[in-house]
Amino acid sequence: MARFDQLENMYDLGLKPVMLRSLIRQYLPAENHPLNLNNSCFELPSLVSIVQTHCLLSELDSQSIDPKLINTWKSAVDDWLSCLLSLLSSDMSDKCWVGICLLGVTCQECSNQRFLSSYSIWLNKLLSHIQPPADSQLVKIASCTSLADLLTRLARFPEVKKDGNLLAGKLIQPVLKLLNEDNVEAVWEGAANLLYALIAFFPASIHHYYDKVEAAIASKILSGKYSTKTLKKLGYCLALLPKAKGDKDSWSLMMQKFMISINDHLNEAFQGVEEEAKSDEARRLLVPPGKDLPLPLGGASFKGTSSERLPTATISTLMFCCCKMLTSSYPVQVTVPVRSMLALVERLLRVDGSLPHTMLPFMTSVQQELICSELPVLHAYSLELLIAIIKGMRRQLLPHSAYIVRIVTRYFKRCSLPELRIKLYSIIRMLLVSMGVGIAIYLAPDVIENASNDLNSLGGEDIETSPANTGPATGALPQLSNRKRKHGAETGSLEEKRDAPSPKVGESNTHQMTPITVKMAALDTLEVLLTVGAASKSESWRSSIDSLLMKTAINSCKRGWGNLESNIFLPHESASVWADFQFSSLRALLTSLLAPARTRPPYLSQGLELFRRGKQEAGMKLAQFCAYALFALEVLIHPRALPLDDFYSACHNSTDGASNRFLENIYSGSRKQNTSFLSDMRRTEQGGVESHDDDLYDRWLQNENENQNENENIPVEDMKDQTSRPNDPSFTNVLEVREQEPAAANADVHMRTENEIVVQPCHLEESVPKSQGVASAKAVMSPAVGTNPEGIVDADPDTDADSD
Repeated sequence: MARFDQLENMYDLGLKPVMLRSLIRQYLPAENHPLNLNNSCFELPSLVSIVQTHCLLSELDSQSIDPKLINTWKSAVDDWLSCLLSLLSSDMSDKCWVGICLLGVTCQECSNQRFLSSYSIWLNKLLSHIQPPADSQLVKIASCTSLADLLTRLARFPEVKKDGNLLAGKLIQPVLKLLNEDNVEAVWEGAANLLYALIAFFPASIHHYYDKVEAAIASKILSGKYSTKTLKKLGYCLALLPKAKGDKDSWSLMMQKFMISINDHLNEAFQGVEEEAKSDEARRLLVPPGKDLPLPLGGASFKGTSSERLPTATISTLMFCCCKMLTSSYPVQVTVPVRSMLALVERLLRVDGSLPHTMLPFMTSVQQELICSELPVLHAYSLELLIAIIKGMRRQLLPHSAYIVRIVTRYFKRCSLPELRIKLYSIIRMLLVSMGVGIAIYLAPDVIENASNDLNSLGGEDIETSPANTGPATGALPQLSNRKRKHGAETGSLEEKRDAPSPKVGESNTHQMTPITVKMAALDTLEVLLTVGAASKSESWRSSIDSLLMKTAINSCKRGWGNLESNIFLPHESASVWADFQFSSLRALLTSLLAPARTRPPYLSQGLELFRRGKQEAGMKLAQFCAYALFALEVLIHPRALPLDDFYSACHNSTDGASNRFLENIYSGSRKQNTSFLSDMRRTEQGGVESHDDDLYDRWLQNENENQNENENIPVEDMKDQTSRPNDPSFTNVLEVREQEPAAANADVHMRTENEIVVQPCHLEESVPKSQGVASAKAVMSPAVGTNPEGIVDADPDTDADSD
């Protein structure tokens, strides 16, 4: 107690050795005392948590620390390791298990100096427990896990890489014995963990055992008799195995073996629901003419499975291996068989359980039911493979983009399962981000159609519950042209109903409750579509997306703002999930308001009101986003053009005494504003430098009145040029291009809309005649779009004067 009184607080380093010795006395059993395994299972996590939280094994060595404290702490860690090694040498399996588990924690938490001086001793101690005569399955599993922790820590020290490869080579044969001879699945899972550490961190140790490791893992995967978790771990190791050789031929050969094995299992699984020509076509892509067929995966020839079950587990695991090979790093550049992999994806997604007419006599209802029950799993893994292809290849997929778009759009029309639709939306977002606006033009119609069908089912609420369809100007939303839910009895003969075309999958989704997760995926996809493709050829679909997102955001907030403390809004949907849906809808709405467009956002006022209420009433996460949305929309609420300070100073410090003042951006709405702006600048040049542009707006109004009074005394023929253009506020008269000018100049001039920037900063000509108005504008303004690389049209004052 006296020692504890001398401690300052819980951060005092003197507390660590005291606490470590207390844990040894409290949790670690003495050598002659038995261990209560039930209590240890509950107390062991608490012991590990205390050690990791307080860093009791770190042994900080610094000049600022008292040497006496360093020695005390080192002595406490020595006692800790002595107890662990004593437990490892015990004949009692429960004590040995506790010691092995705590040694794995020690490998992660001890100091670098302690680890480098002891790792070889610890590895040999743990190795003895996965070799005969070790018979405890629990000890074997714990030993594999602790060895994996030790190898992971050892890989951080390049200076001991050679010694690490030698020690890792001792573990290969014991691991292979565990995979081949042990019959407990949990042991295989532990062996897979250790094998992954060996391949990932010490691949050179696997090189001499490459074929044996492949055969041991492949036999387990091809049997398909084990749990999905175990098969995935084994498959991950098999996908990383080519790293042991590190050349491109090993990677390509392993990928080819995976694809051929998948194709062989699909030929067996799809008998009766797929034409034989499809399988032959896939085989030709995998093994081009003139090339030899490689050895089968694992060296064993393909054997058919029982007709009572499909090889779904094997096919899904092999496809998982392909995904990991595509997304994992590799030391050299490899060639990916994109065409054959896309053909495999298309083949899987094409099969929906329907029977070809030629196969009807050979299939039973039981066989068809079996196939249909397993197809969702196969479709999910085929979509995962497509995702991995996009992640691994990205822009290199451009030559295959049309093929991918065709696969995705065709499957979107048939897919109705929520999990699969979420994956499809994810694929579309990845395509938009990786390939850009070019792919957005082709995907936009299908994305909008499917997203509308998914979003129109708002929690069992009919479309009529949306705001009145009086247009955006009145604060309501226009009604979308989607089919409403039909109530009432349908009449008609059975022949008419049978002959009527069946509804599309997208249309049927409108009549059912769409899960919120699917709605959020649709909103996220529309957000990415607007971000990527709103600036290019979006006029045909932009209005429908804006209206849909506004309606979705309003409907999502009708029943209150979601947060963790709120009640449940929908059956089987928690408040947090509904809050996430609100967040997705508001985020998509903000993107809709900020995305580039030729006109002002039609639902700006409604969106501002929604964000204002969310900032005041919603939970913390939604309120923060609504505040950010209001900040981001400030540029649309109060558009303004700020002067450039450095540009202003440069104009006043010119050597010739002339003063030129420009604004970088001006939102110009009429020719009068342009003329008054130029007149104001000419007066500034004549009369000297005035104050800064704080009173610019007042002087614009004054100049407009003066120009109107001057125009009253101008003859009608002189007013012809001023009245020749339509008086429409949606257009801006940027330049006056004369008919006598060359056609090349006319090609560079286009009309701007009111929301576009029309002024480019440049210096005025020094000798501008006082009587020129439009000609001066030509010297200052730049055309909207043109072939001139500089983007500026030069006007000849003499030519204009003669033409006038």
